[in-house]
Amino acid sequence: MALTARDDGPIGWDPYDPKHFANPYPAFRRLRERAPLYYNEKFDFYAVSRFDDVMRALSDRDTFISGHGSTIDIIKAKFPIPDGLFIFTDPPQHGIYRGLLVKMFTPKRVAALESQIRAFCARSLDPLVAGGEFDFIEHLGLEMPLRVIGMLLGIPDEDLKGHQKRMNEGMRTEPGQPQTQHSLGGEAFEQYVDWRIANPADDILTDLMKTEFVDGDGVKRRLRRDEVLVMVNLLAGAGNETTNRLIGWTGKVLAEHPDQRRQICGNRELIPQAIEEILRFEPPGPSVARYVAKDAEFHGMKVPKDSTLLCLVAAANRDEAKFPNGEQFDIHRERGPHMTFGHGFHNCLGNALARIEGRVALDEVLNRFPEWDVDLNNAHLSSTVNVRGWETLPAYTPKSKRGPRAKRATAP
Repeated sequence: MALTARDDGPIGWDPYDPKHFANPYPAFRRLRERAPLYYNEKFDFYAVSRFDDVMRALSDRDTFISGHGSTIDIIKAKFPIPDGLFIFTDPPQHGIYRGLLVKMFTPKRVAALESQIRAFCARSLDPLVAGGEFDFIEHLGLEMPLRVIGMLLGIPDEDLKGHQKRMNEGMRTEPGQPQTQHSLGGEAFEQYVDWRIANPADDILTDLMKTEFVDGDGVKRRLRRDEVLVMVNLLAGAGNETTNRLIGWTGKVLAEHPDQRRQICGNRELIPQAIEEILRFEPPGPSVARYVAKDAEFHGMKVPKDSTLLCLVAAANRDEAKFPNGEQFDIHRERGPHMTFGHGFHNCLGNALARIEGRVALDEVLNRFPEWDVDLNNAHLSSTVNVRGWETLPAYTPKSKRGPRAKRATAP
């Protein structure tokens, strides 16, 4: 499919292009309207952008499989998938591994964490109230989700920042370049696993090690040490990254829609639907990749076996066939399922935790900073391919008595 150009711009999507990354939505709209099945010759992948097509691809686990990875970089690089990395597996392994974690992340169990989540928010935000200035990422996004996942896994508080730095650096890429480094094995968590083997406690790490299950060979057993390490690495990374990005988008989107923010501030019952709309409008993960296990067809065009298919979640979330006026942010829109947490049996296991963290974070910010603007001159988007969000997002309130500062001369 050749790239063409019309008055409203060229048809194309380059996941590594910083310009596309900064604002993907015009390109996504053109794909939905004029190239619902798009082929990128340079990087050799297909992409679907309409809601129904993305749902179909994420639902058909026999044709569009996860066993080669769920990011374009991992699929193309043919990285070996370690045992325990259940998000990159297919049946029956996926269901077996996922089943060990499902009961640890039920909505009821997650809801019981609310008081601790509020306490982590208060610890981060209270010292900043007097000055009227704070950073949604530095002071909240990088703090509260990290403390929560550390508490759940039993990682000592004093070690969390070091692990966060390591995980963040592992996800960063050079602008315009694919991601080439992937840490999938979890070796950095060896000391905690070994400690918990000798000293069990009331945390997920202990639960993982002591729970018995029947594996794909029909053998009843417990997880091996290497499988536990992989799962802990996955949980630590996911728990740190996605909610961090949600918090950043909450700050930016509500700064740009102050009337809706004031409605939320005056009626906190609007918070759940506001978080759902932010998740739809600015999903932290703009795409999910699948390996094509057998020939498929979209819109009369073939997607051959052994291809890579990119499901453009962020494009699907604004498909006006599913979401009227989908390019508009509206906390009062009629609720419908979005694709931010995926769909089908690979939907995000931690979605209940991410939602309650997002809700509590917004509530606690509004308790202290009912009005804010963001300083985009000094805000920086992350340089990652598979997660889209803010590295820094400074904000100021009327109390601070200042406007946006001049852009810093140094690079981020």
